[in-house]
Amino acid sequence: MAPMTAELSTLRSISYRISSSPTSQLPQQIPSIAAKLAECKTLLSANHASAPKTSSEASVAVHKYRTLLATLLQDRTIQGRWAAIVLIKATIEIGGWETLQKCLPWVRGLLGILAKPDPPSSKKLCIVTLTRIFVLTREYPTLVREITTPSLPTFVQTCLQLAPGAPATLLQTVLESFNQLLPRHPTIFRSYLKQLNPLLAQTIAPTPSSKLSAERAAGPRYETTVQVSVAARQLYTQLPNSAPKGTSSEEWQAALKKTVGNAHRVADKVFRAVIEDWKPSTNVKVSVNGQTLEDEVQDLDADSMALPPWSGIFAGGERLVNLLRLAETYLLCATAGPVNVDLGAIADLLTRLLSLNVPSPSTSKDLSNYVRFNNQVGQEERENLWSILPEVHVAAIEVLLALSRRGVDSSTSFNAIMLDQLVMLFSSEKNTPKVRTACYLAVAHILGQCGVVLPKSSVEPLGPIIRACCDDILLVEQSSAPSKQNSQQNKTNGNSQQALTNADTFLSSSKGIDNPAARFEGLQEAAHSLLTALFSNIPHYLSDSLRTRMDRTAILTSDKDALLASCLNVASSRKFGKPAASMMPLLARLFGGERDVEALIRPRMPVIRTGGENVDDQDESDESEESEEEDGSEPEEAQDDEEKTEPFVGHELDTLLETATREDGASGDIAMGESNDANSEVAGTAFNGMDLDMGESESRITAKEDIELSTNNKRAQETNAPLSPTKRVKMGEGKPLTSLTQPLATPTVISSQQTVVTLAPSQTANLGLAEVSTSQGRAALPQDQGDPDSDEEDIVPLVFGQDTDDESE
Repeated sequence: MAPMTAELSTLRSISYRISSSPTSQLPQQIPSIAAKLAECKTLLSANHASAPKTSSEASVAVHKYRTLLATLLQDRTIQGRWAAIVLIKATIEIGGWETLQKCLPWVRGLLGILAKPDPPSSKKLCIVTLTRIFVLTREYPTLVREITTPSLPTFVQTCLQLAPGAPATLLQTVLESFNQLLPRHPTIFRSYLKQLNPLLAQTIAPTPSSKLSAERAAGPRYETTVQVSVAARQLYTQLPNSAPKGTSSEEWQAALKKTVGNAHRVADKVFRAVIEDWKPSTNVKVSVNGQTLEDEVQDLDADSMALPPWSGIFAGGERLVNLLRLAETYLLCATAGPVNVDLGAIADLLTRLLSLNVPSPSTSKDLSNYVRFNNQVGQEERENLWSILPEVHVAAIEVLLALSRRGVDSSTSFNAIMLDQLVMLFSSEKNTPKVRTACYLAVAHILGQCGVVLPKSSVEPLGPIIRACCDDILLVEQSSAPSKQNSQQNKTNGNSQQALTNADTFLSSSKGIDNPAARFEGLQEAAHSLLTALFSNIPHYLSDSLRTRMDRTAILTSDKDALLASCLNVASSRKFGKPAASMMPLLARLFGGERDVEALIRPRMPVIRTGGENVDDQDESDESEESEEEDGSEPEEAQDDEEKTEPFVGHELDTLLETATREDGASGDIAMGESNDANSEVAGTAFNGMDLDMGESESRITAKEDIELSTNNKRAQETNAPLSPTKRVKMGEGKPLTSLTQPLATPTVISSQQTVVTLAPSQTANLGLAEVSTSQGRAALPQDQGDPDSDEEDIVPLVFGQDTDDESE
C-alpha cells in the first residue's frame, strides 16, 4: 500500500498543479509535470472497477485527472490545448489497456484540433499522438473496433487536406504517420489511394533545378525537402499492401518494374551527349540518340508513374538519382509477403549507369578509348553531364548494396562484373569522396559474399583501391610552410619575370597532423571495413608490397578488426615461400585486454570438430596411441623383472674363489714335504682353471648382454658414469689388465653385500659397469695373497664404474 499511497499523492499534486496554473504558463511547466507523471504508472494502469472499496480514493483521483485533460483539450487558448496534447501522449504511453479503453473522448478532441487553425507544432503533436493511439490499439481487436475503425478514416481525410499548404515538417509528419498505419490497416487506406498518388508523385522524385515555370507544372505544389522525399518514397513502396487480397506481391513487382523502366527513360534523355556502348539485355525500349535532338534536355511527356515534367540537364540528373533511390527503397522496405526480385533488370540498369565514366584528365588526349561523343550536343552540356555523373554513380552503388542487404543471392559472375565496373569507376572518379566511400562499401560487400572464390584476374586490379583505402585511413602530416614551386621565368629582352608569392606564408612554418578523410562523413568507416574484408577474404592474392602496406596501416591506426583478420589469415611470402611475420605480438600489445584477442592468443577450450569422419579418425588415432603405449610399457616392466632376477656376477666369482681355496688346502695336506716348485705348479693349475671358468662365464654374460642391447637399442643413462678417458677393457682376452693411473680415493660402496674385493656396483648397473667390474676381479685376485702382516683396515674396497678422482667432480 505504501507505493500506491505515494503514487496517489503524486497524482493529486499533478492535478492540483494543472488546475491551479494559468493556461498561459502551462507550456513551461509541462516538462516537469510529464516527468512526475511517470511515477504514477501503476496507479494509471490499474483496474479500479474490480478494486475494493478501500481504493475508491485512487479511482476518484484517476477520474479527476482524466476529466481535467479532457477539459483542457477543449480550452480556448492554444497553450492549453498544446499542454493537453502533450499530457495525453505521456498518459497513453504509461497507462496501458486501462487508459486506452477510455481514450475515445480524447481521440475525438484531438481530431477536432486538426480542423482548427492551430499552429503547425500543435498539429504535428496531435498527429503523433493519434498515430500512437492507433498503433497501440492494434493488439486489442475490441479497441480496434471501438476506437480505430471509426476514427481512422476521419484522421486520414483530415491529414490529406492539410498536406497541400502544410510546411515541410508537418508534411513529413503526415507521411511518416501514413507509413506506420498503412501496413496495419490497408483496407482503410485503399479508398484513399486516388488522393495519395498525386501527393506522392510530387514528392518521391522532386526536381528543384527544373527550368519549367510554376504555371506549367500541373497539380498542387508541395514544400519538399530531403526528409520529405525519403518519407514519401517509404510510403510509396507500401502502397502495394493496399491491393486486394493475394495480389500485393504482383503489385510490388509491377511497381519496381515501372521504376526501373522510368530510370532507363530518364537516362536516355540525360546521356544524349554521348554514344553509349551498352546494349540492353532485357526488353527495355531505348531511344536512339542518332535522331535530331532538341535544344534543351527535357521530358514534358507523362510517364507511367505520373511524375511531373522536368527541363534541364541538372533536373534530369536529380530525377534519375531519385528514381534510383526509390528502387533502393523498394529493395530495403518490408513487404506483406514473399516477392520475386527481377535481378536481371536491376543488373542491366546498373551496368548501363556504371559503364559511363567521367574521363580522367590524364587521358584527355585519348578520350575515344572511353567515351564517344555525340556531335549534335555541345561541349557545355557534355561538361554538365560530367558534373552530375558522380551523384548518379553513388546512387547506383547504393542500389547494389541494397541488393546484398536484402539477401538476394547473386552469382559469382555478376559480382565479378560489378567488381570490374567499380575498378574502372574508381580510376576515373576517385577524387570525389562520395564515390570513394561508395566504392569501398561495395567492394567490401562483394568480397564478403564471394571473395574466396573470385579468380585472380578479378582481384589483381584492386591495387589502386587498396592503396587509396590505406591513404584515407592514415594520418597526413601537413605543414604551413610555403611549397617550393618552380616558377617559370619568361625572359624577354634579357629581363626575367618571376611569379608573385604571398609573403605571409613565410612567417610561420608550424607542422600538424591532419586527416583529410575525416572531414567527410563515413569515408573512414568505409575504408576500415574494406581493409578488414581484404585481410579476411583475399589474403592469398595480395602481393608482398600491398600486404606490407595494409599491415602498416592497421598497426599505425590501431585497427583491432584489421589486425585480428591479419593474424587469422597469414599469407605466405612469395619471395621466400614461407609465412610472413605475424602481427600477433603487436595485437597482444595494443589490445591485450580484449576478449577476442585473449581467445586468439590463449585459447582455453579444446578444438570442437564437426563431421563424423574427423571424429572417427581421431578416435582411431587415440586408440592406436593408447595400444602402443601399453605395448611399450609391457617390455619395460619385463625388462625390470629380468634385471631384478639377473644373477649377480660377483656371486659367481665368490664361488670360484672358494673352490680355488679348497683346492689349495687339499694340496697342502697331501704333499706337505714337496718343494716350492710343486706348490707353484698346483697354484698355477688352480689359477688356470679359474681363468678358464671365468672365461666361460664371461662369454655367457656377454652373449646375454648382446641380446639385451639388440632388443633395447638404447643404453640407460647413469649419473655416476666414469668420466675418465681410459678405454674399456675387452672381455674374453687373456692379457693382464693394466693398473689404473688415477689416484685411489675412498669411494662410496653401492653394493649391500661386500666380499673381500668389491667387484661390481648395485644391481641396477649398466653393461659397461659389469664389464669393468668383471675384468678388475681377475686383476685384483692376487691381492688376496699379499702380506699377511698387513692390516685389514688399510684395505680400501674399490667400486669400479664410479669416478673417485676429486678433480673430476
